[in-house]
Amino acid sequence: MQRIDGYYLYSVGAALHPLSTIRYDTKFQDAFLPCFVAEGALEPFLFRSVFKLKTSLQKGGELLAAIKTLREAAGIAIGKEEEKEKQIEWLRAYNVSNGITQFETVLAAELGLSDIYLVSKKRGYDTSDLITNGIVLFPSELVPKVPEAELDINQGARCLAFELPTAAGFHFHRANESVLHKYYDAVTKGKPRPAGRNIGDYLGALKSHRAGEPAVLSALKDLKDLHRNPLIHPEHTLEDVDEAIALLGSIHAVVVRMLKAIPLPATPAQAAPAAP
Repeated sequence: MQRIDGYYLYSVGAALHPLSTIRYDTKFQDAFLPCFVAEGALEPFLFRSVFKLKTSLQKGGELLAAIKTLREAAGIAIGKEEEKEKQIEWLRAYNVSNGITQFETVLAAELGLSDIYLVSKKRGYDTSDLITNGIVLFPSELVPKVPEAELDINQGARCLAFELPTAAGFHFHRANESVLHKYYDAVTKGKPRPAGRNIGDYLGALKSHRAGEPAVLSALKDLKDLHRNPLIHPEHTLEDVDEAIALLGSIHAVVVRMLKAIPLPATPAQAAPAAP
């Protein structure tokens, strides 16, 4: 996936369009600048842009060759006082004007069938953050305290941006469970983790140890009963983005509470034994 500058296509078109006005009676000095600008826009568009053209590449290459030929001839002509007012030859003019017509026709067909999509904004969330930096939806202390949750949060946010609510739900639940594991370690003072890794197993172990904040345990139980357990069954899905956002809000609330009880990892200096 790569972000696309929508204005780029407009700028390429603006650079190429003046070529359609070149005719056999156009003077060399009037053709040089349009050809120079068009060549500078067309060459990277054909061979180095994110669009990676296929069907229109041949016609684009033919147009580029015609532009270069005319630009070189015009450059030589305007360097001579007696030739800069000279009109370009019919064939050179035809190769450029006909080339731009054919290229635009084929390009219109190719871009019309290209997989180019616009990602709409999801409620109040910034689209760029959802796609490339979803971790900013959570407190900054999350990554240093529970680094294993970062990937799932980023993936869940991206799924949310692309309107894949069920996939987003799975990733957000996984991130929540990663935080829960660290929370368990903190509030039980390092007691062995339960054999199972799901919320139910951890809630049972926390209850048996009489550990954990009641509000956190209640929120986790609601997540398990209302969201996590139904979502693991194939017949259940999150129907729309709003359901995924609601789930994200519930997970965000309990993660914030759990993070307060999780200490930051010790630095190398803190972990090193004191010198005798």
